[in-house]
Amino acid sequence: MATILILSDITGRSRVATRMMTAVLEARGHEVLALPTALISNTLNLGKSAKLDTTAYMLDALAVWDELGIRYDALCIGYITGMAQANVLAKVADDARARGVLTVLDPILGDSGAMYKSVTREQAGGFAMLCKHADLILPNVTELCALTGTPYENMSDMQAVSDAIDRLCQGKRSALVKSVPAGEGRGAVMGYDAKTGWPVMVGYDKIAGPSSGGTGDLFAAMVIDSLLAGKRLEDAAGDAAAHIAAQLTGDETSILPKI
Repeated sequence: MATILILSDITGRSRVATRMMTAVLEARGHEVLALPTALISNTLNLGKSAKLDTTAYMLDALAVWDELGIRYDALCIGYITGMAQANVLAKVADDARARGVLTVLDPILGDSGAMYKSVTREQAGGFAMLCKHADLILPNVTELCALTGTPYENMSDMQAVSDAIDRLCQGKRSALVKSVPAGEGRGAVMGYDAKTGWPVMVGYDKIAGPSSGGTGDLFAAMVIDSLLAGKRLEDAAGDAAAHIAAQLTGDETSILPKI
């Protein structure tokens, strides 16, 4: 069992973000330390929400845990409220990495070629800055474009995605990019493993049906679970894709919370 610190939003409606990751990681036997970067009434895709920035509480809690000697093996940063909070989280990430803690950034910016309606330019800039303070970044294709300044319409083939991944990682950090189109009926997770210097490619069959909220959070949780078990990044991506497929197809053998 490992201890994982999640710094992201807690959303009142829908099991996403911190709520989803906590449920998944606890089901896998881990201890989760969960602190909100914000309290949000509902998911961002609805276009309107009530929000509360919880930076001060988050920092107070981290200081208390440090005094109590509470430590963690992995850190995942998700939703941020803006550049001011991003600067705070950059220091938290740097302190964690200095202790050998796996530090993951799951940028929450948009999907399907469009930014979420409530995402600001300041938030996008904060995520771009935080990429330099993470060991592993987990964007989808839309978020990869936002982080690298690449027009979405330029992502016409897998080589274009690979080039954008190179710009994001610069050989210094790892990345796994979700939902890459890979031909008729197929998708892929593409990325770069900074430990080996090799690209990552995991293909999968697309599953027909309405989109399911929380799949990105499930992916992040399962990747962290696999990496803490000592698996290679490519194997972790494959495991995560397989677990999502099991959830979406209603595989009753899965012990994970339903999405």
